[in-house]
Order: sequence, then C-alpha cells, then structure tokens
Amino acid sequence: MSDIIIPGISTNRNLDTDKMVEDLMAIERIPVERIEAQVDEYKTQKETWQSMGRVLSALRDTSRSLYGFESPFRERIAESSDTAAVTATATRQAREGITRLEVLETAGRDRFASSPVDKEYRVPEGRYTFRVGEEDVTVRYSGGSLENFSEAINRRAGDLVETTVIPNTADTRVILFESTREGAGNALLFEGDARPLAVALGVIGETSDRQTQPVGADPVTVQPGETLPIALEGPFAIERGMELTYDVRVIELEREEFVPPPLPPGPDTPDPGTMTFEGITIRNIPAPLDLPEPERVEPPPYVQDNTVLFATVGGSDRPLPDITPGTDFRTVRVDASTLGDRVDGFALRNRNTHRVVEVKNLRISDPSVRGDTVPLNAIDTARDARMRFSGIEIVRPTNTIDDLVPGVTVTLVRPSEDEVEINVAPDRESTKDAIIEFVGYYNQVVRDVNIYTRTDGQLIDEIEYFTDDEREQYTERLGLFQGDSSLNQLKSRLQTIMMNPYPTSAGPAVQLLAQIGISTNASGSGGGFDATRLRGYIEIDEETLDTALETNYPAIAELFGQDTDGDLIVDSGVAFSVEQFSAPYVQTGGIVSSRTDSLDTRISQAEDRIVRYNDRLVDTEARYRSEFGRMEGAMQQMQDNANTFDNLNTRNER
Repeated sequence: MSDIIIPGISTNRNLDTDKMVEDLMAIERIPVERIEAQVDEYKTQKETWQSMGRVLSALRDTSRSLYGFESPFRERIAESSDTAAVTATATRQAREGITRLEVLETAGRDRFASSPVDKEYRVPEGRYTFRVGEEDVTVRYSGGSLENFSEAINRRAGDLVETTVIPNTADTRVILFESTREGAGNALLFEGDARPLAVALGVIGETSDRQTQPVGADPVTVQPGETLPIALEGPFAIERGMELTYDVRVIELEREEFVPPPLPPGPDTPDPGTMTFEGITIRNIPAPLDLPEPERVEPPPYVQDNTVLFATVGGSDRPLPDITPGTDFRTVRVDASTLGDRVDGFALRNRNTHRVVEVKNLRISDPSVRGDTVPLNAIDTARDARMRFSGIEIVRPTNTIDDLVPGVTVTLVRPSEDEVEINVAPDRESTKDAIIEFVGYYNQVVRDVNIYTRTDGQLIDEIEYFTDDEREQYTERLGLFQGDSSLNQLKSRLQTIMMNPYPTSAGPAVQLLAQIGISTNASGSGGGFDATRLRGYIEIDEETLDTALETNYPAIAELFGQDTDGDLIVDSGVAFSVEQFSAPYVQTGGIVSSRTDSLDTRISQAEDRIVRYNDRLVDTEARYRSEFGRMEGAMQQMQDNANTFDNLNTRNER
C-alpha cells in the first residue's frame, strides 16, 4: 500500500504537507517577528518617555507653585485662642498679627415650637403665609395631617421657613417652625391662615404691651458729680425673656493743671527804729516772731468711676454693667431677669470728676414679641450678633462676619468669657507640605533617570515602596536608555540646581537648601555606608525644616523664588531654576515631545513594513500550498499507476 497522502482522505500521513507549509512560513515570518519585537520596544520607549514627561511636568508644576501666584508662602491661616467661642479663616490678603474680640451675644433665628397636639390632628385647607424680615411666602394647602402639612411647607417655603414634626409621646406631636435666617431684622411672623393655625397649635399667643421706655432717643446728660433719678410710671414687672437695653457714651473732659492759691502775707510788724550817738547810728534788731507754717493746699481728688447706671429695686440700687469709655454710643444689653421680678426706676450717679455721661434709648422689653403676638414656646429668637472689638461694640445680623478684619472671616459660636485672640499667621504647614511634595517629585525624576540609564538591578531592589506591578514595570525598563545624554544631563543639572546657593534677606544664614534641612544626607551619616546616598536622592530633616519655617519664613520663600532686580518678575531661587530648566523638556515641542514623536514615526513605519510583509506572506503561503498541491497530485498519479501495475502483476501470477 502506498505511503503517499491524499489530502482530505488519507489518515496514515508520513508526508504532512500542511506541517511542511507551516514550517516554511515560520521561517518566512522571522523578519516580521523581528520588526514586531522592534515595535514593542519602540512602544515601551514611548511609554517610558511619556512617564518621564509626566513626572517632569509634576516637578515643574510643583516648582512653579512654590514661587508663583499660588505660592503657599502667601497663604495665611487664622487661629482662635478659643475655638469654642470663635472660629476664623484667613485669605491671602489678611495681614499677619493678633486681633482681640469679645463675643457678647451670637446671632439667633426664630425657632418656635407648638404645644403638644393629638397625632391625628388635621390642618384645615387654607393659604398659609409666613414672613421673615421683608420677605414672605404663601403656601396653598388642601388640608391633611400635620406631617403632610410640614412636608408641604418644607417643599414650597424651605428657603425661608422650615418645619419639623416631633413625636414627643406615642399619642401627641409637636411641630417646630424655624426661620432660615439670622438677625433681629428677620423675625418670623405668621400671616393669613397661618396666624389662627399658630394660635390653635399654641405656637403664639396675643400679648399686651410688654415694655417700658423711660428714656427715648434724646440723650440724658449727667455732668461730673451730678445724680439724676429716672422715674417709671409705676413698678414694672419683669417676665422671663425680657432684656434691658440702653445706649451710653462717655465724654472725657480735659484735666486743667492745678494752681495752688497764693500764701497769706503774714502779720505786719513795725519798724524797730535806729539810735544815733556821736555820729554812730545803731539799728535795732526786729523782735523774733514764731509764726506757724502756712497750710499746703492739696489738689482736688481725681475720681474715675465706671459704675454710673443703677436700677432701683425695692428701695435699693443695683449697679448695671460698668460703662466703657468712648465718644461713640455703645449699646448695652442686660438680661432683665438678673434685676429680680420688678424694677421701680433707675438712677444715674456720675461720681467722675472729668467725665460727662450720656444715656439714651433705655428700655425694658421682650425681644420675642412679634407685633401683638408673642411665642409661647420659643426655643430661640431672632437677634443680632454683638461683640466688642477694640473697645467698640459691633453689631451684625449674622454669626459669620467678613467685614471686620480685612481678609479674615470670623464665625461666632457662643458668647466668650474673656477676649478671644485671632492670630493671623503664615500657613507653615501647607508650605511644608508643598516643599515635601517638591522634593518628592525631584526624587522621582532622579529615580527614573537612574533606572532608565543604568542596568544595575539593585536600583530597583533598594526602592521599598514599589508595588509588585511597579517593580515589574521598572524591571522591564531597566537600562532602556543607557547612555542617553539628555537624561544624564537632566539629572546632573538638577543636582547642581538643588545644591547651588541663592541670595536671601537672611544673608549667609539661609542660602542653601541644606541649611533648612534639605540635602542628600539630611538625616546624618550614621549607620555605615548607604549606596542610596550616591544616587542623588534628597532627604528632609523635618525638625530642622520646621525650625527654619518658624524663624526664617520670608527668607525661605526667597530661597525658592524671588525678584532680585526689582522688576516684579521672579529671577532667582531653587524652584524658579528647576522650573526654568525643566520647561524645555516638557513644553510643547520640547525634548520629551520630540522623542515621543520620533518614536511614533518609527512605530508607524515599522507597522507599515509589517503590513507589507504580511501581504507578501499571504501570497507566499498561497504559492506554497499551490505547489504542494500540484506535487501531491503528481504523487497521487504515480500511486495510481503503481497500483495498476501491482494489479496486473497479480493477475499474471495467477
């Protein structure tokens, strides 16, 4: 039986033409595989340059941020000595220094609760109007449960008033109405159908006149040494929540120089006379007089007494807060409940010898009164914030105040027991973080240049923070650009920039990064030989850096970038030099861009060659298969002939 294989029929293949074609084509594909390997290498080089470009761009951006418009050296922070009372933030425009203020009262907003009502309470249909300050909003409600009514208010009037339904017991509910705005001018009023509903719910009730005002807008003046009683029509009952308010100012008089009166002339004694004898005249000696020394006239005492205003309660006087000297009227608020349950009158006693005191707008009132209604369950009331700043009382309708200290926003949290200090200082922590980030990107550049230009695997092994994927990636790129002059020059020049001295206002004390704790050996040389110190990496001694930032902050800013010739353009410094040097590498059309563009061209050309090779390989494979097909056909013909001869021989043998 023939060993010739008939394609598609024979299964006993000693001559496998498909395998022969594949082996021949494998040889034909070797040039293509070489080009494909070259393309893979080009792509790896391109990705490596792109990675190098990203790290360099990050270093450049970080460098520019250390001296440019967004420099952290211009950032300011505001620290409060009592954050429980006042918090503060500062912008770049804030001036460094300490500001002192005392929080007298924080701003509040109306928050009124209802009396407990049955959980099945139904709110009738109506037009419910709520007014806060000068704005109002009306909500149409078709009637329903207290919860649905609250949802309707919050949905349609939530920017002005908010409500909350609280299940105070299993069977009753309390609804809370809250104004969204602070300040005495933003009182919450119930109008339209909201008023009878608020009355029915026990939120508000009608009230009579609950105030007295014995002194109006015209000032009452009390001269030095004068006492002035202020009478009321009758005893005024004090109720919970009332307050006493008045405006007071002090006028300082000039102190005249004391001139003592002249001394008395004393007794008039007669002339003792003379005596003459034989031309000699003798004058009598005056009789001695033992006169007392004249009494010394002392200057009148200077009296300075800040306790001027008193409340008369039950025949006794209770002093009100001491006055604060100042030519401007200052508003004083006193919790009226501290005076007792009633007040009979007031008295002004000016014991001062060189001060005139003026008082106006003295009254006792209930700040929660809203027209002819008063909240029955007030949790908080609308009021202005009050503070004392530089001896002057400041009033604002909100707890967030940004127009008191330029560049500083203070937020009042609660009244303070003492003065609170707001210290505006450089944001040293942000500056330190920016410097650390700058050094970190510098080390990344040095690391990548080391790995890309050298074949020492220890360069990768000694980097402990690499992930497994990063370690594999950098191992693939190890020595990829060995001998590349542009990368070697990049590293060398960056090292020089980081070690160079730069002029600062601190003189020799701050000229080098090493002087502020940034160097290749910042942590000291102890512990034996360390090969990583020879790689060009930079370390930071944070303790030294912290001390330098605390003592030489302006000079450190100049060390990273400053204008040395007065043209308002930065022209010196570490960060400035790094940014300027790295720019040609990462800018459009720069070194990194040129390298990647060149590699793109090579990749494109190589891929075109691969396409042309593959086209020829298709033709070559078709030619091989055609030739082997003809060969198989000829061999089949020969096999058929041999079989015919075999059959003839068999018949002849029979």
